[in-house]
Amino acid sequence: MKLLKLKIGEVSENFRSLHAGFEINFHSLNNRESMEDFRPFCFAGLNGSGKSNVLEALSAIFYHLEICVAQYLPKSIKDPENFKRNECSPDAFTLEYLIGQIDGNDYLLENFHKVIITKRVMEEPKMEIQEFPFGDFNKKVEIELNPIAGSELSSAPGKAYLPDHVIGYSSGENEILSLPFIKSRLVHLDEFKQATEVGQREFTESENSLIFIDNNMSQAVLLACLLFENEKTLESIKDVDNTGILDLKSFRMNINLLHFKFQKDTDENILKIINHNQINKLKKCATSWYANGKILWLDFYVTPETKEAFKHHFNDNSFELFQLFRLLYELNSHFISDNIKEDVYQSKGYYTDGKLPVGSPEQNVFHFLDYYITKEIKETGEIKDLLLRNFSDGEHQFLHTIGICLLLKDRRVLLLLDEPETHFNPSWRAKFIKILNQSITSGNNRNYVNGHFNVHYMKDILLTSHSPFIISDCMPDNVLFFDRNEETQKVQARKASELGLNTYGTSVELILDRLFNYSQSIGDLSNDILEGIDFNSLDSKEKINEVKLQLKKLGESIEKDMVLARLNRIKFSK
Repeated sequence: MKLLKLKIGEVSENFRSLHAGFEINFHSLNNRESMEDFRPFCFAGLNGSGKSNVLEALSAIFYHLEICVAQYLPKSIKDPENFKRNECSPDAFTLEYLIGQIDGNDYLLENFHKVIITKRVMEEPKMEIQEFPFGDFNKKVEIELNPIAGSELSSAPGKAYLPDHVIGYSSGENEILSLPFIKSRLVHLDEFKQATEVGQREFTESENSLIFIDNNMSQAVLLACLLFENEKTLESIKDVDNTGILDLKSFRMNINLLHFKFQKDTDENILKIINHNQINKLKKCATSWYANGKILWLDFYVTPETKEAFKHHFNDNSFELFQLFRLLYELNSHFISDNIKEDVYQSKGYYTDGKLPVGSPEQNVFHFLDYYITKEIKETGEIKDLLLRNFSDGEHQFLHTIGICLLLKDRRVLLLLDEPETHFNPSWRAKFIKILNQSITSGNNRNYVNGHFNVHYMKDILLTSHSPFIISDCMPDNVLFFDRNEETQKVQARKASELGLNTYGTSVELILDRLFNYSQSIGDLSNDILEGIDFNSLDSKEKINEVKLQLKKLGESIEKDMVLARLNRIKFSK
């Protein structure tokens, strides 16, 4: 999919800092090259400038749409107090994007649809589609967002025109961004719960598309990638200058077999409908397993044969394995009461995480243990087996984002990444966009029944960042700078191209100066020493030499060189 426009409509209250009339134009229909190439959107600006609010708005909008089209909804969501089709936050908007249908046609722009979703205050959202070419002269066809009456086996027709997945990631505690994803997890949990109640024997992936990548999910992402991906697609992860990962060594899975139930008045174990199918697949892939009636231990010593077993039993599909891990993780929340769920569904802001209890080891259905990665230590060349938990925050953050790109490289996806490089060293920040590109384009060599896919058409990436290195690797039409209008004091987002700045390949010093109004190359504490020099008081060579002696404790910098040059220009009469 490719985003075209987001506009906030006339609302009674702003969505965070986004006011009525706030608008972003993403890809242009006149610039096909911007959609065919790897061109992520980078939102830049000072802290509090509103850049993360766009990611939050999009996650909230897609959550609302997913609930509107859903075939299955839990009873707590059906309660009018918990979800109203005509109320969203933001409550009025226009969202436009392009999306292709994986229906046997070549995955080319000519076979895409333009999707226009509009919502007015206190009205239900409306979806229209338009076939190529997408001009005003081409008619729009309305697509139903309500599940068809009497059809209990399918979502509303509009589901086909939503992205396959909306992925959220935040390096910090952005509860507004994570809130729609938390709600989606609870919906997924109740979707599984209903399957157990009706005695369904098989449960496939969740109907809801939202996935938030936290620490637990990132373990599942990395494991699926290392088991299924080939050496070429794993180049960005296995580069010694990046993580130094050589391969997956071993891991253990613990599945609690205790008789967990969603309801007291049922004898159905919550694992029953996946036990005979999916869990048996894991047993067939395991090096060894043992069950004592309470816990199932599955140990995996990873060899080429182990990987082939996973590919065989999971249809050569890494995402199918990830979905099983995702479900098992979500079942760890089986004990959350309906009252708590209702509180979360009604929540519109902060402190949601605090409402969700965390299970004890006895309550948890599933977790990983002894997750070892073989790694080459760059500095010494030593090869060691390390627990994944021993990796640094930066390495985990790197694996989160790169892994999800590999896992979903052949799906229609919108990735919302809030400051994904926070824990990176400067070298990783400088190469982050390049590695993202490598991860996504690694899927370009695969051929499908319906033709050769350009994977860039399949997804869009929006990320927020303060890093001039990342901005320097993004095209000027894809860098949006957030600040407040001097006259209205309202948040505005302007493309770097509109500001006359070609960000692509521009030095980090110029980006700091032009976008962040920060022109010095050293920190403020050391710069204060330079700023504190009173040149008017330097009336002798002795005083100048005293200042130069003080400056020796400062390292090399342009600022220091300029001060020394000025000192050397001072002349005294004989």
